[in-house]
Amino acid sequence: MFLRWRHEVFRWLNALRRDPSPHLRWSSQAEEAEAMKPIVRQYCLITGLYYPFVVADRFVNEHGPALMVMLSVTLAAMMFAVYGWLALRKPTSRRRLLTINLGLNLLLYLNPVAFQLLHFERERLIYFLFLIFIYAVTGVSLWAVALSVGVALTTLIAFGVLGPGAAATHSSMLMLIIIPVIVLIFNAIRTSMLQAVRAQVVAEGMRNEAQKLADCDALTGLPNRRSFFTAFEAARAAGRGFDLLLVDLDGFKPINDIYGHSVGDALLIDVAARLREVCGEAATPSRMGGDEFAILTHAAMSDDALEDLGARLCERLRETYLLGGVTANISASLGMTHADDPGMSASHCLERADYALYFAKQNLRGAPVVFNARHEADMRNFNLVDQTLRNSDLDRELSIVFQPQVDVTDGRTVSFEALARWDSVKLGAVRPDIFIRAAERSGLITDITLHLLQKALRRVADWPVDTRVSFNLSARDLRSSLSIDNIIRTVRESGVDPSRIEFEITETAMLSDFEQACEALSRLKAMGCRIAVDDFGAGYSSFSYIHRLPVDKIKIDRSFVVQLVSHPSAIQIVKTIIELARNLNLDCVIEGVETMDEMDKLRQVRARYVQGYLFSKPMPASEVAAWLAMEQRRIAV
Repeated sequence: MFLRWRHEVFRWLNALRRDPSPHLRWSSQAEEAEAMKPIVRQYCLITGLYYPFVVADRFVNEHGPALMVMLSVTLAAMMFAVYGWLALRKPTSRRRLLTINLGLNLLLYLNPVAFQLLHFERERLIYFLFLIFIYAVTGVSLWAVALSVGVALTTLIAFGVLGPGAAATHSSMLMLIIIPVIVLIFNAIRTSMLQAVRAQVVAEGMRNEAQKLADCDALTGLPNRRSFFTAFEAARAAGRGFDLLLVDLDGFKPINDIYGHSVGDALLIDVAARLREVCGEAATPSRMGGDEFAILTHAAMSDDALEDLGARLCERLRETYLLGGVTANISASLGMTHADDPGMSASHCLERADYALYFAKQNLRGAPVVFNARHEADMRNFNLVDQTLRNSDLDRELSIVFQPQVDVTDGRTVSFEALARWDSVKLGAVRPDIFIRAAERSGLITDITLHLLQKALRRVADWPVDTRVSFNLSARDLRSSLSIDNIIRTVRESGVDPSRIEFEITETAMLSDFEQACEALSRLKAMGCRIAVDDFGAGYSSFSYIHRLPVDKIKIDRSFVVQLVSHPSAIQIVKTIIELARNLNLDCVIEGVETMDEMDKLRQVRARYVQGYLFSKPMPASEVAAWLAMEQRRIAV
């Protein structure tokens, strides 16, 4: 019985406590009374189950008026016990708990009192000892224990001294001394039991806290990566259809790097709240790490419904964030896929959603994309390109072409951009955007960078000393200290003056890890190399971070150039960027110039450095010398 009471106390307290903190204390009588509630309820249950047998005994052994008296007090005790057991199923006030406790004590007390008054039997005085024990263990509070035990003890002594065949006075005095000792022992048992229960509750609270930390993201409170995979496998095991959405924030890293981690953390917390709000009861968002989130829907959706959910998520996440004095604006790209194939593993499902996300970030930044049959084909092609790259002789199959960057004021080429080409033995000529993207996703890009840089620098060594080369670095190159070490070593071993080498980085690559990019670029700059920001205007264009980088040049993206003729505002934007660059002592190259109309517009804003098909397509290394010689003859004339 003790063990069952102890278990019930523990179970009830665990259900009662909404806060999983393990710091539980009996800080008041009310809390102790609440802790005793399951014990009192078990007390009522045992009494209610026991007393039907007592009722039957009354009918057998009692007769006449004695039967009526004994049956009344017995039925009253039984019914009150049932009432108490039912009443304590719901939350109960301390006063009501005390009332039930003391009421049942009283009715149990009246049964042996009535019996002794009707049929005094000294042997049955032991029932009062049982009552004293029960009162000591089940009392809601110490004063309830003292009152109940005091009454029972007084009655026991009174019957022992005053009843027929009364015991000797010294026996009564001995009883008066021994029984309180027994009561104290029983009360100590009660206290020890409560302390043991408290210890178990504390231990369970700590386990719950540890489980929460293991399953929840500490910052946002969302389920974490571990919990996500558990939920994924549970949904798959249940055989129900569901959908997977991957969310990647566009523009989070610049905010985190520029304003600090406290603002970045506040932004992530707000993003998590918005995800919960939009998902509602239809889906569960999780934080996978950094600024990446995953969402599992609770049921399979149609393409239209999934696109609608994605659109609402993007719209909500695009709204302005107010972060303690900082106003931030970001967007989110979503990759979504159906997980209706029971044979599809979690990794395969994630791969599909990740590809849709990659497609969104490359083509529809800030928008949702549902994985489709075309993406499936593209992904297979990507895997084919990836595997072919891994098994190719890169030194033999990779080559470099060069596109001139022209100073239109002086009419001469000041630099060539080195562009990669891959003529695969197995696949033939593969477009640069395809194999570079595959190399970046697979991690092969760092090896390819070294192969191409070595080829480019061997050619540059034969050029005029005032002609530079621009070479593109990837985000993986910037994030890897080993890759930067290898690049520096390659430059030094080439014998080319580092001041003739210009490393180009895109805004996206730079902002993927701003602090690491700063460190990598500073090392290259310290060696004497120049730094250029490529595709300026296509990403998160901001001079607020340019001044924090060792940048020498910015390259305005062709997306502005194509609008020069048809959109008058475009030329004002280009003019503003050129003037700002000039004020910061930065060179400014306009990329993708293909027509004389575009060139005429650029002359109006005093653009000096231009690159594009209007001047030359990318040329093989063997044609560079002829190009420069022809240019020298033209200038001489």
